[in-house]
Amino acid sequence: MNRRLAVAATVLCLLAATAATAAPASAAEPAPSGRPVAAADASVSLRGTGDTILDSRFGTFAGDPVRLTIDARADPLKPSETTRGHFHVRHVHTDGRLVADFEGDITCLAVGGREAVATGVVTEGEAPWFPGKPVVGQKVALSVEDHGRHGDRVGWVWGFFGEPVSDCQGTVPFIRTTGDDFTVRG
Repeated sequence: MNRRLAVAATVLCLLAATAATAAPASAAEPAPSGRPVAAADASVSLRGTGDTILDSRFGTFAGDPVRLTIDARADPLKPSETTRGHFHVRHVHTDGRLVADFEGDITCLAVGGREAVATGVVTEGEAPWFPGKPVVGQKVALSVEDHGRHGDRVGWVWGFFGEPVSDCQGTVPFIRTTGDDFTVRG
């Protein structure tokens, strides 16, 4: 009988130990570093301004300066609920005429390493070079590859040209910046 009790006690101890190690940790429990885990610790951001000069791939716009400014941040665990930010794009032709100038609110931000994609909706602006193309209310995608203080790469997709823009999806950053700097954190 004592032997049966000893075996039963050992089995119960093993079950209790297994259950304790399998239990999920709560957000209030310390992380391996000893610090409590908080939602604020999990944030990503894309901030900065980048100037670029359009190259021959842009046909009659080759040589035009374009400036992009982005300030976006989000909790990567809840991007649709926590994304906040703003963007501004200005494109001027080499002869000084305005091609497009628009800005809006960031609606989604995705970060992976040194790359980020921010999508948003234009809230105000104009594109006089393209009469009849409604700009306000259209979606845009802005992508950035952060290479430190100089030589970042950017890319974009403009919904007002009929291009599909889905939340947090964009294009490969395809053109190098010539001035200023973007910072991707995440």
